[in-house]
Amino acid sequence: MCNIQIRKGFVGLMVIAFCMLVSTPILWSGPIEEGAQITKEYLKAFHEGNAEALSALFAKDGLYISWAGPFPADGREAIRAMFAGFFKMYPIRQLILRDEVRKAYGDAVTLYNNWTLIYGDAKGNIKTVYGRNSSVNAVVEGKRLILFQDGSLLPVAGP
Repeated sequence: MCNIQIRKGFVGLMVIAFCMLVSTPILWSGPIEEGAQITKEYLKAFHEGNAEALSALFAKDGLYISWAGPFPADGREAIRAMFAGFFKMYPIRQLILRDEVRKAYGDAVTLYNNWTLIYGDAKGNIKTVYGRNSSVNAVVEGKRLILFQDGSLLPVAGP
C-alpha cells in the first residue's frame, strides 16, 4: 500500500515539474524573447503573403526603409500597402535570416541580421538577393511592435 502511495506521489510530482518546465519560458520571457517572437510572426506573415498581419507588427507611426526602393514607408498603412504590392508582384518568395543578433536596452530591442531573399513573379522569373537588416522594437500601444526597420543589399565584391 505504501509503495502505491509513493508511486502516485512521484507521478504527481513529475506532472507538476513538467507543467512548470513547459510554462517557464512563457512566464520568464523578456524583451529579447519577445523580439524573437516578432521575428517568427514576421517571417510567417511574409511567407504567407499576409500584408495585413505583417504591417500589424509595426507601430502606427513605424518606419520601414526597403532595400528595393528609394523612399521609406512611413506609418503602418504605408507599410501594409508596400508589402501588399510586393506580395502581388512576387507570389514566389522565401526569406532566410542568418546571423541574428539581438540586444536589449531597457525595453527597447535592436535586431541585426543578414538575409537571403529568393523571389519570383507569376511567370517564374526567379531572383536572389542578399542583404542586411537593422530594426528596433519596443512596447508601444500596449504590445511589442517594430518601430523602425532598415534593409539594404550587401555590397557585391568586385574583381
